[in-house]
Amino acid sequence: MKTAVKLSLLALGLVVLSTVSAQAQNNASINATASVQSPIVVSAGADLAFGNVFPGVVKTVAPASGGTFSVTGQATTPVTMQWTLPINLVSGGNTLPIGSWAGLHNTTNVTAGASAFVPAASVAGATLSGTGLLFIWVGAQVTPSVSQAAGSYTGTITLTVIY
Repeated sequence: MKTAVKLSLLALGLVVLSTVSAQAQNNASINATASVQSPIVVSAGADLAFGNVFPGVVKTVAPASGGTFSVTGQATTPVTMQWTLPINLVSGGNTLPIGSWAGLHNTTNVTAGASAFVPAASVAGATLSGTGLLFIWVGAQVTPSVSQAAGSYTGTITLTVIY
């Protein structure tokens, strides 16, 4: 019987100790949150078309008459434009230098009131409209040599837009 009482007291003591140590513990919780934004979609519009170019005659296309892109994404969010621009247009083994890049961007699809910029590796400063839109125009200049070979010259202009 003494053994049963001792075991009962020991068990009671363990229960009391575990209750005391549980009361000495404390904890807190926080929430993990995230707000997923609308993805950016860049769409190509009109090509940058120089039309007929003549040997030795520089030809410039202003941004308002140039190639176009449109961007959709999270409303009123600043974005950075990253440009990959050709230094030459190519026709077979022949090259036609292209440069003097110029651009415009606006939150409406009109060039009036648009902000001017120079397309480069990284251009900040544009912000999507209240409905998540941005319109971009790009122009440049080709400089054919006096002995420029006839042909159809092409190059690729790539625009990447990031938040």
